[in-house]
Amino acid sequence: MRPFIIFPYYLAWHYTFALKEFFSIWGNVTWFLYNFFSIKILFKTFFSPFKRLTEKKRSLLDIGGFLETLLVNTLMRLIGMILRSVIIFVGLVSLFVSFFLGLISFFVWLALPFIIVALLIVSLIGLLKI
Repeated sequence: MRPFIIFPYYLAWHYTFALKEFFSIWGNVTWFLYNFFSIKILFKTFFSPFKRLTEKKRSLLDIGGFLETLLVNTLMRLIGMILRSVIIFVGLVSLFVSFFLGLISFFVWLALPFIIVALLIVSLIGLLKI
């Protein structure tokens, strides 16, 4: 009967300290994903050229050079927007998945003591039927 004495202490730990730690870890994962994908920075620099690759401005009198500069700068901005869009999308999807996995883990964590007791009862019933 000695192992059953620890069960109330386990419940107290499970629903207080461990639950607080669970939310702390979940928050750390969310913070990490948000900062790993640099979502805020990518939104701020959304229209910036890719890797800051630009052509120097030429005079308006040189029509060919002006159009070349305009085309290169526009393409670099479009490439930057496309790449940033992909990274932002992957980052938001990972945050979304992390949120729902954390939510599922939270409800499993709340039910875990009852699942343990149910598994013990089922295993004891199975042992007694042999």
